[in-house]
Amino acid sequence: MPHFEMPTLMMVSHGNSGNGGDPAGDLARTIAPDWNGRVSHGYMRSRPSVSDQLEILKETADANRLIVFPLFFSEGYLVFEELPAKLHEAGLGDAVILPPAINLPGFCEMIAAHVHASARNRGWSLAETSVFLVPHGLKTLTDPLPETVRLADRLGRICVGAEICIGNIEGSPSLGDWRDIAAHRQAIIVPMLAGGGTHAREDLPELLNVKSDERVEVLAPIGQWSELPGLVLAEAERHVARFGGMAVPLGPSGQDLWAERAQRSA
Repeated sequence: MPHFEMPTLMMVSHGNSGNGGDPAGDLARTIAPDWNGRVSHGYMRSRPSVSDQLEILKETADANRLIVFPLFFSEGYLVFEELPAKLHEAGLGDAVILPPAINLPGFCEMIAAHVHASARNRGWSLAETSVFLVPHGLKTLTDPLPETVRLADRLGRICVGAEICIGNIEGSPSLGDWRDIAAHRQAIIVPMLAGGGTHAREDLPELLNVKSDERVEVLAPIGQWSELPGLVLAEAERHVARFGGMAVPLGPSGQDLWAERAQRSA
């Protein structure tokens, strides 16, 4: 069987809080043994920065064939505007940008499997359980983001009987209002976060403020789930074509990413 050296695969996340670990780096290190090529990572709002990492990749010619995975759980400005702009500024406008985590094939099914396992382990009936999707959100939000609503709708069709709710860390609807949002005092919380930083360790428990008569199961942040690297690898592989002895990245970049988003939202 021919041996193909794969393109560079780069994990990009919002940032680490300084004491919340290294979610993009952790994901890169987990994926590296199963990817026959360089694996890198960078952050949009902390270090190592995406721009600095791109320059390093360019110096070693590892940016010539580049696939970027946005470890994000929304379709916001950072993914669809700032990330393509940074690649363009680095002269890498033809780099392939994979869908953000929330749009990965199998993402919803992965969440459903965790919800079912959690309910089964607790002996809970889904018909008596509220499942909360908990994105980071934005302070300016007054309604759930459309992509989170789409995810909640799909999840509800798989987790039949469960009440699927949305509660943001920042903005409305807020997780702090979960008692008013949910019909049940039995809840499974799904943190749509990259890692175990301040939001996961401090903000989320404070917003929940669970009472003694309430039964609440808080899952680990999705960015730490063991199944996520497999979804990323499968999608990255799907965007590689092999010509002769070369593995070449193919797929959306820049404006193509916007076109895909518009098609989903139509």
